[in-house]
Amino acid sequence: MVVNIGTSIMEVINKMNQRRLTFVISLIFLCFSFASKGSQNAEDTFEQLCASCHGKNLSGGMAGSLLDDQWIVDGSPDALTKIIAEGLISRGMPAWQDALSAEQIRALVIYINEQRFKASRRVVPDETQPSRVTSLGHTFDITEVYIAPSILWALEFLPDGSFITTQRDGALYHLSADGELIGDIQGLPEVWQQGQGGLLDVALHPNYHNNGWVYLAYSYSTDGEVGGLAIARGKINNHRWEDHHVLFASDPASHSKSGRHFGSRIVFNDGYLFFTMGERGIRPSAQDMTIPNGKVLRLHDDGRVPTDNPFVNTPDTLSAIWSFGHRNPQGMDVDPTTGLIWEAEHGPRGGDELNVVTKARNYGWPIITYGMNYDGTPMTHLTAKDGMEQPKHYWVPSIAPAGISFYNGDMFSEWNGKLLVGGMAIQDLQLFTIDGDTITAKEIVLSDRGRIREVKVAPDGSIYLIVTIDGKGHVLRLSISDKTT
Repeated sequence: MVVNIGTSIMEVINKMNQRRLTFVISLIFLCFSFASKGSQNAEDTFEQLCASCHGKNLSGGMAGSLLDDQWIVDGSPDALTKIIAEGLISRGMPAWQDALSAEQIRALVIYINEQRFKASRRVVPDETQPSRVTSLGHTFDITEVYIAPSILWALEFLPDGSFITTQRDGALYHLSADGELIGDIQGLPEVWQQGQGGLLDVALHPNYHNNGWVYLAYSYSTDGEVGGLAIARGKINNHRWEDHHVLFASDPASHSKSGRHFGSRIVFNDGYLFFTMGERGIRPSAQDMTIPNGKVLRLHDDGRVPTDNPFVNTPDTLSAIWSFGHRNPQGMDVDPTTGLIWEAEHGPRGGDELNVVTKARNYGWPIITYGMNYDGTPMTHLTAKDGMEQPKHYWVPSIAPAGISFYNGDMFSEWNGKLLVGGMAIQDLQLFTIDGDTITAKEIVLSDRGRIREVKVAPDGSIYLIVTIDGKGHVLRLSISDKTT
């Protein structure tokens, strides 16, 4: 990489007093040395260019700490990007825009925000957590109602208040509201349990009380070597799966050996079946309109493709596609007030997104993102581009969002109409206030109870969470005990 630093360094020297000259000369050699190394991860970039002033652990040195809130800028990603690029000569901070690419600066911003979050977080061991919590206008009890032998993925409530829950290794359990095992559903379709794959989402038909249809999302394989996503429906009679119909099965041409990024969340809206599919770890596939990878898809409840789907008459395009450019969307719910579909998806390192899913829109992955590669190396400096949707919210650092659910009940009256979002990497249950398609506030309900995979509102208004602790699925119930005044 060739770095043109001569002019900018001379300008810096002219503006700085003589006692800083030694620092500037050393900076010139550092820039040339760094430029010769090419792309590297953000941690190494920080250590080489920033640690001598801000400290290796970001706690301060010649310059201030990056872990507290005593900053001369507001700490937002945009402000941090600007000051790294342009510097602040009056405070002795050089401009790095000639020594670092835009992608490297973006990666550095993510790294600093990750370290700030880690420093601010005090993780309380699970066994010391109180069972009664006061948060955001309510005092409520947290009760562990069930522990599964392995990872649970989703749950769905039946009209009588009991629920069914999927275990990723292929089991489907029927439990009472208090977590008593009523039955283990037999005769389920065979799943391809590979990595993140297995038996994933479960959903009831909106008219379930009349037709009895239950919908499953699961990974499948025709040869045991590569796999994709299937959506099926059936009925549960005497704890047996019957009347199995596959409504959608990804074409083997789109299959992969990878066990990553299946998506798999199901919702119904206006009588249509919507479901997500991740890009299976193959980034360009999210923009490939011939395959379902990296898409939100829309079908009739019986698997037929609606004639008003946006690409139904477009040559060389999969007719079930509703939107595209998604990475790994594992959360989706419908706002009961507006009818808008909200979707949460995993970004790379940084850049998890909360989107409103709109017909025919491109959500940009992998061309635009607020994240970087998992190894800390830059991905792209593009966070926006014409013709591509911006997220309604993005998380840096990543929270690994999974299940999301609009609260619509009486028990937690202060939260009515708000969106609950669970995080797996950052173990928060977050609450979003929404006005139309705009987020107006984000708050934390609770933290550090495990990796929150699923969030669901029960018929009585209590909130159920699926969390993973030490490889086992735990079902937690949040129920109101008193309201704060």
